[in-house]
Amino acid sequence: MTKQTIFIDNLTFAKRNERLLGELSLADCPRLNELLQAPPKIAPGKFTPSASIKFNLQGKLDGMGQASLSLALEVNLNCLCQRCLNAMPLNLALNFDYLLGELDEGHALSTDMDEADDFDWQAYSPHMDVIGLIEDELIMAMPIAPVHQQHCGSANHQSSEKPNPFAVLKHLIQS
Repeated sequence: MTKQTIFIDNLTFAKRNERLLGELSLADCPRLNELLQAPPKIAPGKFTPSASIKFNLQGKLDGMGQASLSLALEVNLNCLCQRCLNAMPLNLALNFDYLLGELDEGHALSTDMDEADDFDWQAYSPHMDVIGLIEDELIMAMPIAPVHQQHCGSANHQSSEKPNPFAVLKHLIQS
């Protein structure tokens, strides 16, 4: 299992309007892979956490010279349904926009930037970890407790109503 690394100078990347297209293995994202591990009672053949992550990172400058990045992700993961404990597909198509800026320890973002929901903030970095960013975004996009959208086919649902053990005696009293 080889861990691939991709580092970019995000400001230069944006100024040059560069694009980075690629595909990652789940082995490149160990923290995400841990969320997809099957519990010991699931047979290895029934649960395959392998997936590939397609990504498209685009840098750009807007008309006012503001550097930004756009990240598009597509991934088909195999999760564990928390209702029936069977494997279930989780297909994600995600888009993220980041504004690049200088962020010092004492520097606070302006209030209009804090209130905007259209973008996230990324500090200038000559060594931004692209795979780390992708992994972070996928982890945050994962549902806390994934469940099938439709009825789980093999789930053993037990009724909350138990039969009354004295129901048989009711017929004896009436006779």
